[in-house]
Amino acid sequence: MDLRIEPAQGLHVSLSSVPLGDWYPVFMQWQVPVTVSVIYMALSFYMNSSLASRPAAKKSNGPSTKKTIFEPMTMLTFVHNVVLAIYSGWTFVCVFPPFVQGIRSKGWFEGLCDTDGSLLNSVLFVHNYLFYLSKYYELIDTLIIVLKGRKASFLQIYHHAGVILIMYYANYTSSPTSIFIVWENSGVHTIMYTYYALTAVGIHPPGKQYLTSLQIFQFLFGLSFIVLYMFLPGCQSPAQRSWLWAMTAYLLPLIYLFVQFFASTYSKKKTVRVEKKTE
Repeated sequence: MDLRIEPAQGLHVSLSSVPLGDWYPVFMQWQVPVTVSVIYMALSFYMNSSLASRPAAKKSNGPSTKKTIFEPMTMLTFVHNVVLAIYSGWTFVCVFPPFVQGIRSKGWFEGLCDTDGSLLNSVLFVHNYLFYLSKYYELIDTLIIVLKGRKASFLQIYHHAGVILIMYYANYTSSPTSIFIVWENSGVHTIMYTYYALTAVGIHPPGKQYLTSLQIFQFLFGLSFIVLYMFLPGCQSPAQRSWLWAMTAYLLPLIYLFVQFFASTYSKKKTVRVEKKTE
């Protein structure tokens, strides 16, 4: 396998200064994200099939016991979500201010399109790469679900497998549009994984449906900017423009699946509450 990867045009960042930069030539081989995504999907569907064949566990009618963080499964879930919450918050803080400052100092076109490469060399290359790597780590989300004896939804499988491929391509093309995806997604994930860390130890903040709404909003908001980038002349190279189309093709089914999940989950809960009140 040829591990020589040509750096993006105008890039002056040394891989030796990037966390896990030595692994960049390996992770930037297309075979890596494709192989991992295919294996992840195959294992997920296999485990779903295995779980479906098991007899359903009886639900306890007794009082629920309070979770303790010292239980292995609780500890794994809590630590995993805390790690992702901290990483996401750090990424947002590192990426969003330079993104806004670039627009303020250079104007909308130069800021969004990073015409001078300043964003690429300051935060885009490093955090695009780390964000891509984080998507491999996020596969543990599905592992935790399976270990708890639950099936992974098609939404989750599609989301995790697809985002690895999409972020690989974002790094490959060094599209300036991807910085928008990175800061937006990391901001939402900071809230989301903080919420999941709390629920892992038995703390259940209200408003989970608003968290799903926020996820749907970020996809719609991101898609609107992708469309904007498509119609900005001279902003993208042909390869970068192809990433915009790939991202659009990935987002449209994802938005549909999230909306379907929201409708089936929270409408059902609302119906149950109404039925209980009328009994």
